[in-house]
Amino acid sequence: MDISWALLLFLLLVPGIKVGSKFSPEDLGFSAQSLESGISSEAHRASSLPQQVEGPLAVLVGTTIQLPLPSTPDPGPPAPLVVWRRDSTVLAAGSLGPGAQLISLDPANRHRLRFDQAGGGLEVSSAQLDDAGVYTVEVIRAGVSRQIWEFTVGVYEPLPQLSVQPQALETEEGAAELRLRCVGWRPWHGELSWSRDGRALEVVDPEGAEQPRIRAEGDQLVIGRPVRSDHGRYTCHVRSPFGHREAAANVSVFYGPDPPAITVSSDRDASPALYVTAGNNVTLRCSAASRPPADITWSLADPAEAAVPAGPRLLLPAVGPGHAGAYACLAENPRTGRRRRSLLNLTVADLPPGSPQCSVEGGPGDRSLRFHCSWPGGVPAASLQFQGLPEGVPAGPVPSELLAAVPAHPRLSGVTVTCLARHLVATRTCTVTLEAPQEVLLHPKVEETRSGEAEVALEASGCPPPSRASWTREGRPLALGSGGRLRLSQDGRRLLIGNFSLDRDLGNYSVLCSGALGAGGDQIRLTGPSISSWRLQRAHDGAVLTWDVERGTLISGFELQARPEGPDLGKATTFKDWVSLLILGPQERSGVMPLPPRSPGTWALRILPTLGGQPGTPSQSLVYQAGSTLGPGAIAGIVLGSLLGLALLAALLVLCICCLCRFQGKTPRKKSPTLTPMVIPSKKKTQSVTPVQTPQLPPLKIPLQDPRPARTHQASGPSPVISPPSFPKTVRVATHV
Repeated sequence: MDISWALLLFLLLVPGIKVGSKFSPEDLGFSAQSLESGISSEAHRASSLPQQVEGPLAVLVGTTIQLPLPSTPDPGPPAPLVVWRRDSTVLAAGSLGPGAQLISLDPANRHRLRFDQAGGGLEVSSAQLDDAGVYTVEVIRAGVSRQIWEFTVGVYEPLPQLSVQPQALETEEGAAELRLRCVGWRPWHGELSWSRDGRALEVVDPEGAEQPRIRAEGDQLVIGRPVRSDHGRYTCHVRSPFGHREAAANVSVFYGPDPPAITVSSDRDASPALYVTAGNNVTLRCSAASRPPADITWSLADPAEAAVPAGPRLLLPAVGPGHAGAYACLAENPRTGRRRRSLLNLTVADLPPGSPQCSVEGGPGDRSLRFHCSWPGGVPAASLQFQGLPEGVPAGPVPSELLAAVPAHPRLSGVTVTCLARHLVATRTCTVTLEAPQEVLLHPKVEETRSGEAEVALEASGCPPPSRASWTREGRPLALGSGGRLRLSQDGRRLLIGNFSLDRDLGNYSVLCSGALGAGGDQIRLTGPSISSWRLQRAHDGAVLTWDVERGTLISGFELQARPEGPDLGKATTFKDWVSLLILGPQERSGVMPLPPRSPGTWALRILPTLGGQPGTPSQSLVYQAGSTLGPGAIAGIVLGSLLGLALLAALLVLCICCLCRFQGKTPRKKSPTLTPMVIPSKKKTQSVTPVQTPQLPPLKIPLQDPRPARTHQASGPSPVISPPSFPKTVRVATHV
C-alpha cells in the first residue's frame, strides 16, 4: 500500500496530529511497514504520477489565489479525501460530500485559507510573495483510486519605474570589466533581460570556475574585458504577466587607432598599388579604425619636403621619379592619445627612352662573340635577359645593361639571339642575327653640303656584325683621325670623304670584312663625273636623251645642254655657247629636252655630269634637226594610203604611172632634208627609249654670239659651264622615260 495514502488515513484516525506540520512515521514510533499491515489488503494499490495543470497561475500581491480541482470527483461512497499542499507543507485536508467533516487547515495561514468541501477547491486570500510556489492536490478514494495535480503559482508585485546606472558609461577596449545595474528591479517584479541596440543579449548566470565574458549578477549586467563591439545602447527589460517596463543607457567603448591602411589611386594606371606612371595624378588615402575617429597626418621620407597638409587624402599631381619613396601615415586617437604609424613605398615607373639596343662584336682574337644589350634610364631600371644563347652561358636577368660571351663557332651563323627587356610599363625586345660576311659590295653615294662641297660616302653591304671592316686606298690603310676629311661610322661600315676633290681623292678603294664567322671584301675604283654612253631619240616637240655611267663614277647631278648649229655659225665654240636646259639628279638616267617646233633648225645636244660645284667630262655632242619634218611613221602611213587608193582606182593606175614617168623625165626629183638620230657606239648594252610627247613650250630664243659656222666636237678639259648673262638658265623637273 502507498505510504502517503496511509499517512493521510492516519491523520484521520490518530488524534493530536496537526495538519500543516511536518512529520515522518519514525516520529510517531512506528514504521511504514506497520502502517501497511494495519491497512486493509483490499485497498487499491495503484498510484498515479502528478498531472501538471496547464499554464502557471499568476497573481498580484494582496489578491486571492484560487485553486480549483481540475475535475470534480464522484461523491459516492467511499467519500473522497482531498489534501492540498504547498511544496511539502499541508495546507488543508478534508473529505467531500454533504455533511463531510473538514479535517484541518494550516494554523499559520488559517485566516487566509478557505477549503471548498463541495468542489474540493482551495482559496488563499491576501496573497503574499511567500505564497508563490508549486501547489499539489491529492484526491484519494480509499481502496479505489488516487489522483494528484500540480499548480504553479507566481505572486508578483506591480511593475516599478526602472533606470540603468550609470546612464553614460565610458571605457576603453581591453579594460577589466564594466557593470550596468537595472535599478528598481526585484525578482518578484518579473523576468529581467538585457539587449544591446535592440538585439537581445544571451546572458547566463555564472556557473563553474570559468565565468562567461557577459553575465548577469542579480540586477547587474557584467561585461568583462570590453571590446569595440560592446559599444552601444543597453536596455534592461522587466516582463511579468501584468506588464512590461524597460530602461536604457549608453556605453562608449573607445578603441584604436588600428594600424593605418594606405591605398593608392591613379587617374590612368590600372594597378596603382604596384606602380604609377610618371606624369599621372596620384591620390593617397589613409584610414584607421578608431573611436573616436583618428586624426590623420602624413610624413614624407624627403626631409626637404614642405609641410604636408593633414587629412586622410594626399594628392600628388603629375608624379615624377622624385615622388617615389616612403610615405608614412600617422593616426592618433584624440580621446586616448594612442598613435599608430604605417608606411607605403610608392613606385613611380618611368619608361626608359627609346628601345633596347642589341649588338654583337668579336672578342680578342675572334675566338669568342660578345653580345651586348642595353636599355639605360627609366625608373626602375629595365630587366634584361638573353634568349637563344647556347646552354651554359649566363643570360641574365640584369638591370639596364647585359653582356654575354659565347665561344665562336661557324655553326653559329644564322642563329638569332633576342634580348628581352622587361619594364613595369612595357616589355620590348631587340634581336641580333649572326651572319658571316657574304657578297660584300661597296656602294658609293654623293652628298652635297650647304656650302656646295661634295661629300662621298662608301657603304659596305654584306658585312653584318660581328664582322669588322678595314679600309685601304691603293693598297694602303687609310689614315683615319678625328677632325680629318676621312671619317668612319660607328659600326665602321661607312667611310665618309669630306670636301671630295677630283685631284687628290680619286683612286682604288677596298674594304675587308672579317670576323669570327668568316671574311669577305670588295674593291671599287672611284672616277670623276663622266658619261660612258648616251643616246638621242626624237619626240614630239622635243628630244629624249638616255645615258649610262660606269660603276664608281661620282656624280651629284646632270645638266642637259643645247647649242644651235648651222652654216652661219662660227667653227670655234666655247662653254658659253652651251645652255643648260634641264638639270637632273644623280639617280636619273634619262630626260626629255623640249625644243621649240616653230624655230626649225639644227641643234647640238650633250650631257654634262657634275660633282658638287665641279664640272666633269661632258659627253660627245649629237646633232638634232628641229622642224616640221615628217617622221618615218607618217611617211609609211602616206605610202600605204596611196597604195590603197591606187588599188581602188584601177582605171586611173596606168595614167598615173605615165604621168609620173613623164614628170620624172622632165624634172629631177628633189629630196627633202631629213635628220636621222645619231647614236654614239658604246661598249655597254644600251636600252631603247620610246619617243614621248612633250607639252608645247614657248619658242626658245638664243642669241648667237659667234656668226662664224661651227661644228660639234667633244669638249676637252673640265672647264666650267658658263651661261651668257642674257641667257637665263631654265631648270625643269626630270621626266623618266
